[in-house]
Amino acid sequence: MRAVTRFLHEYVRPDPARVRRVEVTYTRGQERLPATIYVPARRPRPLPAFVVLHGLTCTAREHPGLVRFARAMAAGGTLVMIPEIPEWRDLRVAPAITIPTIRAAVHALAERTDVAPGGVGILGFSFGATQALVAAAGNGLKGEVRGIAAWGGYRDVRRLFRFGITGEHEWEGVGEHMDPDPYGCWIMVGNYLTGIPGYGDAHATAAAVHSLAVEAGRTGTPSWEPTLDPMKARLRAGLPAAERPLFDVVAPPVGAAVDRVEGARMAELLATAALAADPLLDPGPYLQELRTPTLLAHGRDDRLIPYSEMLRLERDLPAAANRGGTVTGLFAHSGGTRRELGRVGTVVEGVRFVRLLGRILERL
Repeated sequence: MRAVTRFLHEYVRPDPARVRRVEVTYTRGQERLPATIYVPARRPRPLPAFVVLHGLTCTAREHPGLVRFARAMAAGGTLVMIPEIPEWRDLRVAPAITIPTIRAAVHALAERTDVAPGGVGILGFSFGATQALVAAAGNGLKGEVRGIAAWGGYRDVRRLFRFGITGEHEWEGVGEHMDPDPYGCWIMVGNYLTGIPGYGDAHATAAAVHSLAVEAGRTGTPSWEPTLDPMKARLRAGLPAAERPLFDVVAPPVGAAVDRVEGARMAELLATAALAADPLLDPGPYLQELRTPTLLAHGRDDRLIPYSEMLRLERDLPAAANRGGTVTGLFAHSGGTRRELGRVGTVVEGVRFVRLLGRILERL
């Protein structure tokens, strides 16, 4: 557990002397793209390595939470590479582009002389978690990936979109509701609204909602806070009158009543349009092909992707790949936790998280 101890020391009290940051590039097709490598300041031998994937975020590889996590991983004795994925940085889903990006990053890291032989690991967050599973299921990474840690991924696109708008999700017939982080909904609408029959001309609404996601990501403003309400009002006023009711469904002022029936209808339409445009969004056809050891993790109070999606992934992974899943009350995509864990609860969740870290840092 020495690696976990070093991870926690760096995570709690970052020390620039423990970890070096190196700017590099990697090649995707004809493009040369930037990447950042974090490595222990003292490394007497080649190290085990991870490609760490950011999610759909404007800050991309500079996301503060991701940088903190990557530095702590490096302090634990791992070389970490975060590739810049420009489509995700621009909040464009584009799985047909991003899967080759994952493969290119893995190939680039595997070729480094300071990386130990035997394959690299992939640690994917959020959208990157599920896309890592899809990428590894193909032949392009055979023999190069020793394991995958997928944090906060999804299994079912339709359930994901429904949660993003209505906050409703369920597991084994038991329904739950929480206020969703609207950031995810805004990305869905910005990418797929005009693909819905009858909404092909709603470019103004798609652009307005996309700009809300960009503003939240760029400034770090929590999407559920009223800080963005003045921007919503300005954007709504600039829309054609016929499109304003739609805007009210997907970007209402904070505290406004949400029509869940209309929200569920719109979520279904968006999911259908998304799957038609980007079939690679659906991990279902690829999961049974996965043979790479895979560890799943999720935050219980995640407001972007509900923890029930991790449970579905765990259920559907083939036995040859499934290394189990952990739902933790300590971390989520956004908004922290909904409940006070108390002293005992915090200890219990802390032990669970440390065990999870140990499995990741020990390469699954």
